Amino acid sequence: MAARGGRPARAPRQLSGKRERARACSSRGSEKLQSFGAKGKLMLTLLTHARSSARTPDPGNSMKMLALLITALCCPACLSVTVSSSKPKVEVHEHTDAVLSCEFRTEKDQNPRIEWKRTGKAVTFVYFNNKFNSTYAGRAKIDGATLTIHAVTQKDSGEYRCEVTASQDHVNLGEASVTLNVLVPPHVPSCDVPSSVFVGSGLELHCKDKLSVPPATYRWYKDNRALTATADTPYVIDMRKGTLKLNSVSKTDSGMYRCESSNSVGAPKSCVAQQLQVLDYPLYMTILISGAAVFVALVLICCVCVCVCRRRGCCKENKNTKSSKSFGPVPPPPPPIHNLKHYRQTHSFII
Repeated sequence: MAARGGRPARAPRQLSGKRERARACSSRGSEKLQSFGAKGKLMLTLLTHARSSARTPDPGNSMKMLALLITALCCPACLSVTVSSSKPKVEVHEHTDAVLSCEFRTEKDQNPRIEWKRTGKAVTFVYFNNKFNSTYAGRAKIDGATLTIHAVTQKDSGEYRCEVTASQDHVNLGEASVTLNVLVPPHVPSCDVPSSVFVGSGLELHCKDKLSVPPATYRWYKDNRALTATADTPYVIDMRKGTLKLNSVSKTDSGMYRCESSNSVGAPKSCVAQQLQVLDYPLYMTILISGAAVFVALVLICCVCVCVCRRRGCCKENKNTKSSKSFGPVPPPPPPIHNLKHYRQTHSFII
């Protein structure tokens, strides 16, 4: 069967075989390009756009091809080490293991240098030159670039940085940061409760747990019953600061007081209950306070009376009652005394 123009027609099977071989070649080429990393993927995208533009010519596709070609030729990031962390924030309980993940990929260098540093006010090495610092020696290990610290304490909390140096890559340094937060259960708080206080005086009880992470909240107990501050109660409780404030104590405020600290990590801890006794003022102190109050009142009254008297003119002196004194004639001043050292004779006396 002849085709138009006198040319023999190709067999359909031959055409389908060539298409299959072309597809297989294209697939192998795509896999080969992907094996080159980021730059190979970029070239594969460029070839895909070239195929689509060959089927349907479009000026927009030509511009995309040109942009991708420039990026493939001029992008240095395609030949750089990349470092990342799958878990940039790590929270673990105290005395457990902390895993600080660090993943990296290089284009050429197969044996990059791995370092871990702890950042903050000052940068300190954790892992350097294939060995751990003395602080972490014996309780840390490296798996690839991932750092594991055993039996962490609150002192291990902070920000860590993983650095990978690949000398054969175009951009040879990559880094990733990981923040470690060690959670600490409540400790026995310190309670400040005085043994005695006088009736009517102000009082403030203090409770503090400085070691718990996150910071603890506090509750106060009197005779093993929790105190709850309301608008009708004569005291105020600050659960974050751990203070119990009484503006004016009475005899009914006597009792056993204790404080309890708690957070989301562990069981609450309480201090030992302490006795608070509210006392009446003794007789001599009552008399002394009363006498001092009377004396102050008398002083104030005297001051007021003096001020009122001066304003009304009662304390002014009468000018007519002043005694006038008569003085005699004023004697002449004494003759001047000449200095004999500077005396000069101006006349000659002859006897």
